[in-house]
Amino acid sequence: MALALKKRPTPEELELARYLPNLEQELRECLADMEHNQMLFDLEVEPELIEQRIYEREALQCRYRYLMRRARAAGLRAIL
Repeated sequence: MALALKKRPTPEELELARYLPNLEQELRECLADMEHNQMLFDLEVEPELIEQRIYEREALQCRYRYLMRRARAAGLRAIL
């Protein structure tokens, strides 16, 4: 009778298991922040504040791309 050996999870798998429940929520929050930023950008009239909204939008887009890479690495396809 052969013994079945359990494969030890890799550090990456352990990290994904620990953070995966939060990933969907982080993506939803990031998308909501992007929508809010767009609304504020559309309403802004001061040049300095328009520039601030542009920088904020770019930062949010970077965050969204990072979260999507994590989701794809975890095998998630349709979160939202």
